[in-house]
Amino acid sequence: MGLFSNFFLVRRLRKGPTLLLPYVPDAEAMLNTVRLHGPGARPYGNGLKVSDNVWLRGPITMTPELAAKAGIPAGWQVAYVAANIDDEEGGEYDRPMAVAAGLAERLNGQVHPHAPDSPADLADVTGGRRVPVAELVELLADELPGLTATSVNPLITMLTSERSPIEILVEADDGEVTYEICVDDGVKGPDLVGTARRAALAIAERAGGIARDHNGFLIR
Repeated sequence: MGLFSNFFLVRRLRKGPTLLLPYVPDAEAMLNTVRLHGPGARPYGNGLKVSDNVWLRGPITMTPELAAKAGIPAGWQVAYVAANIDDEEGGEYDRPMAVAAGLAERLNGQVHPHAPDSPADLADVTGGRRVPVAELVELLADELPGLTATSVNPLITMLTSERSPIEILVEADDGEVTYEICVDDGVKGPDLVGTARRAALAIAERAGGIARDHNGFLIR
């Protein structure tokens, strides 16, 4: 690798978001995992094209010398850099971090130089029908005991539980129904993410919608 190419590689790794893995993943398994975020993902250049404007470059072998230059802790075997293909295009600037963070979670990895903060939005369900509130409360009784519903306005219903900080917003507008499973900013707790995902899957199955996590990955 020439000096010029090495300089830009180090800069990309240092800037991130960079996905670090302690092993070399199977190429097909990696592609299938990326497709949970971008169903049309495909091989592209020296990596994978996740969407029209997001490129996951790698795998990049992390030698001790390369890791030291990029400020990456020792022990990681490979890296992938998520980036926009065209910085002039709008609408996807937040997606490289979402891709890197979602893959790190699923593949036992880490995001460099820093992972995103704990999200307020834990999951959502889109593309399905609106389930009657009473039916929804009964459906989620096991995951969120004591769930009650409050009408925010004619289009939005909020479901809350005294036993959990998780809230569910049910919004219907022009025939489109969205279920947002969330918490207040900064709220943390044991298994919040797991509970939110189980709730999202239950809603998706009943409503006929699609459940995704806060990084835009399909929940299965």
